[in-house]
Amino acid sequence: MNTRTGERMVVATIATGATITVASTGRAFGTTAAAAGADGDELIIVGNVNEENSGARNVNTTRSTAVTNYTQIFKTSISVSRTEKEASLYGGKDLPYLRAKMGTQHGLDIERAFWNGEKKYDTNGTMGHPRRATGGLREFITSGNSYNQNQNGVLTAPDLNTFLREGFTYGSEVKTLFAGGLVLQAINEMARGQIRMRPNETSYGMQISEWVTAFGKVNIVFNPLFIGSFAGDAYLLDMDCIRYRFMQNSDTQLQTNIQAPDVDGEIDQYITEAGLERKQAPKHALLTGVTA
Repeated sequence: MNTRTGERMVVATIATGATITVASTGRAFGTTAAAAGADGDELIIVGNVNEENSGARNVNTTRSTAVTNYTQIFKTSISVSRTEKEASLYGGKDLPYLRAKMGTQHGLDIERAFWNGEKKYDTNGTMGHPRRATGGLREFITSGNSYNQNQNGVLTAPDLNTFLREGFTYGSEVKTLFAGGLVLQAINEMARGQIRMRPNETSYGMQISEWVTAFGKVNIVFNPLFIGSFAGDAYLLDMDCIRYRFMQNSDTQLQTNIQAPDVDGEIDQYITEAGLERKQAPKHALLTGVTA
């Protein structure tokens, strides 16, 4: 159907993704008269029409395009002298404290890469061994067929509606919005009374708020890493298409006493080799540039 003229046509063949051939008797296939097409006309598929006693239709198979990413090796070191390790300090032993502190730092390093990393395979390391950087969500969304909205100003209700409409075009009816403070401030003003907290429930290690919109359900997460230039950003993600992946036997672990034998102290390290599986870019959307 040509949505501008209303004419229905029977397609005989599809030569390319941009070229179709209409059957010799296929024009005006209905009550609407034939009319000349124009550049930019929208054509939609109404359905298929078949003769009586006809055989099976041709089989068309859709296959997903392979999307690759790398696992990245993350390391965070902890070092204390023997004296520091054994000393009784006011706040307790120093080594357990440092392990907890650097464990958090290790997790933050991984999360920052998952948001802002770019995929890279490098063979120019000083030791001659390859190193890999995992690609993050910003790279995936901005380089794929996702919807990207650069607000470059105050977020208004119509602009937010446009973002949600486009972001829910494909994928699940339930999506998660990871947002910076400026975006959440605007949403709180516009959706006051519509957003509810889930009592005592967290996912992804963060508190979740729920907002039911006409386009779908939005689980809202404030991300404290989105500050400075990223405070006006928000990612609307279909979580069915995102997965944490790690190399076999290489999920986060604490290695202890890895110092050289002659060191008068202890060196530990957290080590992870992991990456982000990212699929179906059109199911995600990115909002950037929101200001106060």
